[in-house]
Amino acid sequence: MGSKKKQTSRSNGTVSQNGTKMSNEMSGERKRRKNEDSTMVTKTVQMSAFIVIIIAFVIMYRTDFSSVSSSGQNSSPSLDSSQDSKASQNSIQTDSTNWRPASKEAWKLYGSTKCTVDRRDASDLTVKEFEKEYRFKKPVIVRFPNGAKDWTNPKKWSLSSLKQEYGQWYVLSGNSLEIVRKGGNGDVQSSFTEFVDSLMQDKDEIGEPFYIFDRMFYNDSSLPRTLKPPKYFEIKDGIDDSIFFLGASSSGVSFHKHADAWNGVIYGQKRWFLYPTTHTPPGGVYPGFTQMEWYSKVYPSLTEDHAPMECVQEAGEILYLPEGTYHGTINLGDTVAIGIQKKLAATETEKLFYKELNLERAAPGANRDKLLQERIKIFKKLHKLLPDNTEVMMKLGQALADSGQIQDGMKFTQLAIDKDPHFLIAHLNKAKMHIQINEKQKAEEILKFTLKMNPKLWDIHATYGDFLMNNQRFKEAVQMYKKGTEVKPDLLPFWANLRNAQQQSGDIQGARETNLVIERLHKEQQSRQ
Repeated sequence: MGSKKKQTSRSNGTVSQNGTKMSNEMSGERKRRKNEDSTMVTKTVQMSAFIVIIIAFVIMYRTDFSSVSSSGQNSSPSLDSSQDSKASQNSIQTDSTNWRPASKEAWKLYGSTKCTVDRRDASDLTVKEFEKEYRFKKPVIVRFPNGAKDWTNPKKWSLSSLKQEYGQWYVLSGNSLEIVRKGGNGDVQSSFTEFVDSLMQDKDEIGEPFYIFDRMFYNDSSLPRTLKPPKYFEIKDGIDDSIFFLGASSSGVSFHKHADAWNGVIYGQKRWFLYPTTHTPPGGVYPGFTQMEWYSKVYPSLTEDHAPMECVQEAGEILYLPEGTYHGTINLGDTVAIGIQKKLAATETEKLFYKELNLERAAPGANRDKLLQERIKIFKKLHKLLPDNTEVMMKLGQALADSGQIQDGMKFTQLAIDKDPHFLIAHLNKAKMHIQINEKQKAEEILKFTLKMNPKLWDIHATYGDFLMNNQRFKEAVQMYKKGTEVKPDLLPFWANLRNAQQQSGDIQGARETNLVIERLHKEQQSRQ
């Protein structure tokens, strides 16, 4: 993306919590008191005035602060005394830097005192022990006596500091599911100030919050110079990638996995849901749900043997994620974090996943059939190594079906569904296979079922709309595509398909109106390039 700076002027004024410049009356007062030619009476009057201002400010601040911190302290009725103290400390930290702590309502909805992840003190965890006990084996949360101060400069990550330094820089954000679709990148571009002043409090078309998930912002900034993590989290140029995270309560990212990584929270709290490589999260990967949809629809139904490892990571802590660990997150309060992950995989299984992802890049110009056969070969190897992994089953089934081996593809897809009935994308793939072999009734039954599972997933509206068009049910197709444009209004193919369906159904006026939308979207896309 190149430079992240917008070509607009920046404000050099100090920004207060409400976004206005702080008064310079205090500075003027100090100058007057320093005037050596002033009389003693003048000095006394000025000093008295200064004291009055300070007292008034303290009273006002304490009144403001007590309401905020009490909200943080009482946010979870099930917190014990030690956790209550942590919540109080976090409220103080976030309030003093303009980031909002988790509200009582947010804690009630998304918070938890459950933690099944090891927590270790940095002072007690040696490099030798970390490598032996945790590297590539299991997650661990590392805590520090002085919180984030022990591994970064928290002041540089405060709202006022980030807005002052990077307010006009571009950042990328998105909802939890679209971030995963885009390979770990946001797809909505805005300035940093626009995000924190508007998008951060906003929701997208399906009611999901926006979350900064940006791989360029951090590297282009001066923030890397503030990091000084423990030796076992050492950052190496050319070896490690970095991601800047920022979002309000209920924002986060859907399940995915990657090479070895660690995630440090500077402000806020982050609830983690973790599964080992051998156990694909219920609901599947690729996910058919945003993380909030998964939390409300899938998580409550999980039995103990399918429940995730989980924990709420506090401000100042660093979580280590072993390579290949599936993870999804939900933020509590305004959460500012940094993620450092290896660019290349190191374990046998993750190397195969990475190889499949990079097939087209590694063999540019290779024909489709050759790539499909290589993909099938990789997934068959992975299936032997990870026989219970439903992501592998689903992707192997999809690759087989794409190569014309429909029955074999159906077999592996059904294996994934049998093991995980919540795997929405596997159900959708099965419907497509029935369409391929002209089993229309079975295909439509599955499409209706997937719509009930998640009516907000645009993939279903696209597949179902195409199915209706191919069966010359044009008026029904119009309605299906319209619903698709409601959940994904910036996706041009939806509008093009809608226009075609309207033309085929005889709705000429509707087609003209849709064409105007297409022209507008084209112009917007061109202006962003």
